[in-house]
Amino acid sequence: MMVRDPIPAEQPLGQFPVVVTRTAAQLVFVALAAFTIRSRCFAREVKLAAVNLGETSFEDGFGAPGWLVQEFPDAYVANQIKDGNGNSIPGTNHLTTYSTTTHAAYISTIHFFGAWLAFEVLQPVANVDLKTDGTSFRTSGLADLTFGPGLQWATTAIGGGVFAHRFVCDMSVPTGSYDDRQPVSIGNHCVVINPYYAVTYELDKIEFSTRLHYLWNSRNDDPFVGYGIRNTQAGQAVHVNYAISYEAWKDVRVGFNGYWLQQFTDDKIDGIAEPKSLERTVGLGAGLQIRSQNIWYHLNAYKETDVRNRPSGWKVAARITLALSAS
Repeated sequence: MMVRDPIPAEQPLGQFPVVVTRTAAQLVFVALAAFTIRSRCFAREVKLAAVNLGETSFEDGFGAPGWLVQEFPDAYVANQIKDGNGNSIPGTNHLTTYSTTTHAAYISTIHFFGAWLAFEVLQPVANVDLKTDGTSFRTSGLADLTFGPGLQWATTAIGGGVFAHRFVCDMSVPTGSYDDRQPVSIGNHCVVINPYYAVTYELDKIEFSTRLHYLWNSRNDDPFVGYGIRNTQAGQAVHVNYAISYEAWKDVRVGFNGYWLQQFTDDKIDGIAEPKSLERTVGLGAGLQIRSQNIWYHLNAYKETDVRNRPSGWKVAARITLALSAS
């Protein structure tokens, strides 16, 4: 989460990892609602909250006491919307989102359960542009604020390499831009609980990282008035980021990264479960990480596949990280 903790000189050193981000580029979900207007055969009155899909990748589990500041500009473009069977919804559909997320995190020197206590806060801002069969919807503004406490464990030498891990319990609150008279909004208008566990194992120049998330959304008692319903609640889901990288040159890493999301309980409308409402997506792509002293630059690209009840497209995520050691 923060600058690398001290490791014996003979142990391999990697670049600075990152903590959680719930970037606004994942606000592609807001577009699903607009398709209800055009076709009730694809009525998506309920959507999963925006989550971290592929924003974190290489060396994710490392961290040590200090401050971290990050900026996450990214873009998402989709020309297809998939139904519950993975088939494209007929018609001309185009969705573009641009966003940036400001992220600040702090790892203290206070120990708890053998780890350092940590805290983070994230504030995204986004612009969403949706075109469907000649109808356009556009909105922009602040997304929901995310914050949460966490535990960062010190790096441990295992099997000739190093192992690092972290647990954070993030929560988003409905502070973002939301209008119940519009089918597309930036904010979720509900509370979101999204804890995660991140791990990294690094051996010589190769490292493996993964981050496991659980997603729970509270009820939205003020949905879009055009639906004619009282409340909605998105189902529960799990999502995973995974990556493998190689230090091709000093302070330069290249590799493969991906994400997977699977909703496992049905959405609810007015307290009644909606059949065939489970969302799913898989993103696959390449990544680059460059370090310059205490600044890291990241670039990741993904192509989505195996999509259900969501837009399907391309995503490009950048990241700039400044780390300040507590020492």
